[in-house]
Amino acid sequence: MTDTRPAALDQLQLQAAALGVERGYWDVSGSWNEPGPETTLAVLGALGAPVDVDAALASEAGLAAAVQSLGHHLDELALAPLGPVVTVVDQAPSPVELVWVTGAGPAGGRVRLTLRLEDGTDRFDDVDLEACPLVGAGHTDGRDWQRRRLPLPGGALPVGYHELEVDLGGRLHRAAVLAAPAHVHQPGPHDRLWGAFAPLYSLRADHGWGPDLSDLDHLGAWLHRHGGKVVGTLPLLAAFPDQPSPYTPVSRRFWNEAYLQVEALPELEGSPAAQAWLADPRTRLAAAELRHAPAAAVDRQAALVDQVLDKLAPTFFSPGGATDPEFRHWIDEHPLVVDYARFRAVAHRQGSPWLQWPEPLREGRIEPADYDLRIAARHLYAQWSMDRQLARTARGLARRGQLLYLDLPVGCAPEGFDTWIDRPAYAWGAAVGAPPDDFFAAGQNWGFPPVRPAEARAEGHRLLAECLRHHMAHAGMLRLDHVMGLHRLFWVPDGMAATAGTYVRYPTDEQFAVVAIESSRSGCLVVGEDLGTVPDEVRDAMDRHRVLRSYVAEFALPHGPDGGFARPDHRMVATIDTHDTPPFAAYRADPDGRGQVDRALRQAGWSETSDADQSELSQLRGLLEVLADSDAPAVLVALDDLVAQTEPQNVPGTSTERPNWVLRLPVTLSELAGDPEVDQLLASVQGHRLASHQRAVEQGQDRGIEP
Repeated sequence: MTDTRPAALDQLQLQAAALGVERGYWDVSGSWNEPGPETTLAVLGALGAPVDVDAALASEAGLAAAVQSLGHHLDELALAPLGPVVTVVDQAPSPVELVWVTGAGPAGGRVRLTLRLEDGTDRFDDVDLEACPLVGAGHTDGRDWQRRRLPLPGGALPVGYHELEVDLGGRLHRAAVLAAPAHVHQPGPHDRLWGAFAPLYSLRADHGWGPDLSDLDHLGAWLHRHGGKVVGTLPLLAAFPDQPSPYTPVSRRFWNEAYLQVEALPELEGSPAAQAWLADPRTRLAAAELRHAPAAAVDRQAALVDQVLDKLAPTFFSPGGATDPEFRHWIDEHPLVVDYARFRAVAHRQGSPWLQWPEPLREGRIEPADYDLRIAARHLYAQWSMDRQLARTARGLARRGQLLYLDLPVGCAPEGFDTWIDRPAYAWGAAVGAPPDDFFAAGQNWGFPPVRPAEARAEGHRLLAECLRHHMAHAGMLRLDHVMGLHRLFWVPDGMAATAGTYVRYPTDEQFAVVAIESSRSGCLVVGEDLGTVPDEVRDAMDRHRVLRSYVAEFALPHGPDGGFARPDHRMVATIDTHDTPPFAAYRADPDGRGQVDRALRQAGWSETSDADQSELSQLRGLLEVLADSDAPAVLVALDDLVAQTEPQNVPGTSTERPNWVLRLPVTLSELAGDPEVDQLLASVQGHRLASHQRAVEQGQDRGIEP
């Protein structure tokens, strides 16, 4: 389709912008990029807008029809009496606005308001529309309308999720009411935490079958001896065997049972079959192979765990087992887990992605004959067991004053449970990605479908709330992968290159309100991954809601002889590197990288910069000391850096070219804990954190993150 109809195309772009499709974006070179009509129409189709994409691309008449249809759609949206979401932040005045079409309202201009609180109680009010403030009026599609601001019934709202119902002339209109605090849960004003980060699959232990949840506790116990308060890891979510990336999970609401500490499951005591299987030399050999494998094999570990779960689940679900009140309460709190177990059992029988299943199964109509009950029972038992063990892990850390740091991916596998159970919520016909930048000139297509903003709003952002709640039930600190997704996501239409993608806006304030609600309820700190090319508005919103930023020293080092070294401040969680960047040893091995580290340490006034023969460990300690001495509320030390790994956990944009998400530590945790040089380094980090804390106390710092 060529750009021969500028008037119609311009109108199409305006309409698309009104539906959240941005008219363009500034790239890393400072150039303005606008999507072509093919991209705009494809994204509109993926959004569910009433437009015939093929016809609009084929002819002027088709484009004109699309413009007319979109215009009518926008008129209907504008005249909707009540928006789907009302956000009340920190008890601010009611933002409820009602559109009243003249002649279509109730006799006498009065409306009945019902506010149903989350606890089930109701508040009522009868409102005279004519007495409410007029905030707009107009004439649309042959109808005169007024927009008036209404008060919510009752007084102060408790933090949480409520529902407003408006009876307008006998017709009921509903909106979700998000009553949120002004900001997320905050660290103490003088907090100077530090800890370690490692993918769980990378850890080596002297016990078990391979890395499991107990290793996080062992890591915490070692850090505790040195004063470390944070134990961080990559996503621990359910995965398909052929998808090793923790950022494309089967679900963002269920855990990966591969990490279960099998020997600690209480049902073992009542299962002779499971005990015999565990004692079998073949099982012990397979476990030893996993424990000593040079590369992580989470899929093999999951298969081995599943075999013992197949023997334990019948014990658990035997008469009297699954009637445990604690289990029944957990089921009530996690009603989707039954659907999840059935989904995994159907997937096991079908042996194909759900997009290829027979139509009834694709549409969610599952009958008992469609799956093996034993497989479903195993998945149900696995999730219950993972939740119990994660809770135990988090409690064990908390008793030592430590936090579990988890990671929430921005998306999920297109053939996973989340997309199946919430099919209408996802935009089929597009995938999330990133525009071209200095690292990826062709842009990136991450392969998973984005959530449709309109559907998310229609459900009061239920999906986001559930994903956050799932993690914050155990995490004391949660990293939000690609936090820019709370503002906008880069959509790449199916069949197009990433260079042809465009941004789609999301309701920022509403989504931040959900984050603040869940964070305040759980007491969980929130860190946003805001690396790369991020618009100022994103960081402005993070500061406004006091979401901690991500600081990566490799990105802040002085690039070039005249460059400056920007150190972390009180709004940031600081690290030297990430799972997507070269570890410190590899970064420093490059002559340019070595020079940047040298200049940074000199600028920071580090005491050993005069030593021409500084070792890698010495410079690592120096850079960590600089970070530890900063005002950052938390500093994370990568275990990969402590053992001088030279390969990153992941190289973005690669898949089969290299083995991603499998790199393990070359030593066990016990061996690492017995390394005197590492002990000295961690003691130094603790000392500088204590000095920073003392300085904050003496200076009376009580800033938090400025609103």
